[in-house]
Amino acid sequence: MCGIAGIYQLNQEKVKWSELRRFTDTMYHRGPDGGGYELLHEDRIGFGHRRLSILDLSEQGKQPMYFKNKYCITYNGEVYNFLEIKKELLTKGHSFKTETDTEIILAAYQTWGKDAFSKFNGMWAFAIWDIEEKKLLLCRDRFGVKPLHFIYIPEKVFAFASETVAFADLDGFAKEPDEQALLFSMQNLSALEPSGNTIYKHIKQLLPGHFMEVDPKTGIKSTR
Repeated sequence: MCGIAGIYQLNQEKVKWSELRRFTDTMYHRGPDGGGYELLHEDRIGFGHRRLSILDLSEQGKQPMYFKNKYCITYNGEVYNFLEIKKELLTKGHSFKTETDTEIILAAYQTWGKDAFSKFNGMWAFAIWDIEEKKLLLCRDRFGVKPLHFIYIPEKVFAFASETVAFADLDGFAKEPDEQALLFSMQNLSALEPSGNTIYKHIKQLLPGHFMEVDPKTGIKSTR
C-alpha cells in the first residue's frame, strides 16, 4: 500500500511546496518508508507519493518517477504481469534503470498509449503527467481495488489523493459531509462506489476500470 496525491492549479497560480507536502503526508500511514514530492509544469502541478517499499528497495525506486524526461508518475499498486510486459518492451528497444513495475507502466504507456492499460493485470491507481504534451491522466484498476479520489473546481483547481483524509489539508477547500450521500450510504453501504460519489461534498471517485484526462480549458473527461 502506498499513497498518491496531486494538485493541479488551473488558474495559472503556483502550487505551494508546503501545501503539497502537507497534503501528501496526511497519508503517511500508507507509506512510512519515504515521501517524494515534485513540482511540474512551471510549478502549476504538484505530485506527491508516500512509499511502502516492496519492489526495488533502492533510491531508484522512489516516486514520483520520471521516464526519459517525457513522463512523470505517482503510482499506488502492483502490476502482477509486469515481467511479461517488460520482456515484450525489451524486444522493442526499451532499457530500464530500475526493477520496478512503475517504470514498466511508463514504458508501456509510451509504446501503446492508453491501450497499455488493458495489458495490465493487477491493482493500481496512478497519475501520469506528459511533459511534452502537457496532459494529466489518471487511471484506476478495473476492479477498483486501489482508491483514487478527486475534486474538480473549474478554472481553479483539480486535486487527487488515495484517501479523502488528505482534502482537509488542501488550501481553500472546506471538507464537508454530504448529508444526502450519507443517508444514501446508510441505506446501502455499497451504493456510493458505482456512483462515483463519496460521503463528502465535491469529493468524487474515479470509477473502476476508467481513466481520466484533465485539461484546464475543457475540464475533465472520464472514459473506460
